Amino acid sequence: GSSSAFLEKMLPDGIEIVRTVPSLFTFRTGDDGLKGLMGTVVKAARLTIPGSGFGSEGILLITDWGLSGPAALKLSSYAAQYLYEHQYRSSLVINWTAESEIRIREQLSNIGAQNSRKHVSSVGLPNLTSRLWAYLCAKAGLKTDLKWSELQGKPLNRLVSTLIADECAITGRASFKEEFVTCGGVALGEVSPQTLESRKYPGLFFAGEVLDIDAVTGGFNLQAAWSTAHAISEHL
Repeated sequence: GSSSAFLEKMLPDGIEIVRTVPSLFTFRTGDDGLKGLMGTVVKAARLTIPGSGFGSEGILLITDWGLSGPAALKLSSYAAQYLYEHQYRSSLVINWTAESEIRIREQLSNIGAQNSRKHVSSVGLPNLTSRLWAYLCAKAGLKTDLKWSELQGKPLNRLVSTLIADECAITGRASFKEEFVTCGGVALGEVSPQTLESRKYPGLFFAGEVLDIDAVTGGFNLQAAWSTAHAISEHL
C-alpha cells in the first residue's frame, strides 16, 4: 500500500493527502472463550461497532486470535480510519444469526415445541455449530440441564440477547503487514475522474493505491489498480 509520509515527500506541494491507514485486516479479541472455538464458521453474522455507524454482514470465521472471514474484513475496511483513531480498540456487537429479534424468537419457539424434553444446550439453531451453540448458551447463563420446556422469561431473554447482540472487545488487529490494502492516499478531488491527471499539476497522474480508494476484497483493489492505470494509458 501507500504511505502518507512517502507521499508527502514525493509529491509536489499543495496536493491533499488523506491519511493512509491499514485496511482489510482481521480482529484480535479479548474473549478467551471464543478462541476455544477456533475453526468455527458462521454462515451469516452481523457485526457492528457501537456508536460508530459502521457495520457489516457475511461469513464469520473464529480463529485462535479472534475473528476473521468476510464479515470481519469488510468491517475493517468500512471502519479503517475509525479503528486507527481508536488504536484498534473498540467494543464489538455480534449478531450470530444476522436475523431480527422477532425472527429469532420465532425460531426458538419452534425448536422448543419440537424438543420440549431435550436440553437447550444440546439442540440449537440449525445455522450454528453445536460447539458455538453450547458456548452461547453458557454465556447467556443457562444451566446445562435446562430443558426447552423450561426456557422462558429472563433466561429466554438472555439467550436472545446473546444471539443477536453479543458483546466482545476488539483488542487489536492482525500482525503488522498481514493487512491486505491501504485506506487513504491522494484525495480524489485532486484528480480528473476521466484521466486521473492532477488538477494542479498537468502531466502528473495517479493510479492504484496511491489514490484514496479501497474496496472490501483484494480482488476489487487489484481491479482498481488495473482500471486506473488503463484510464491513464488511454489518455496518454
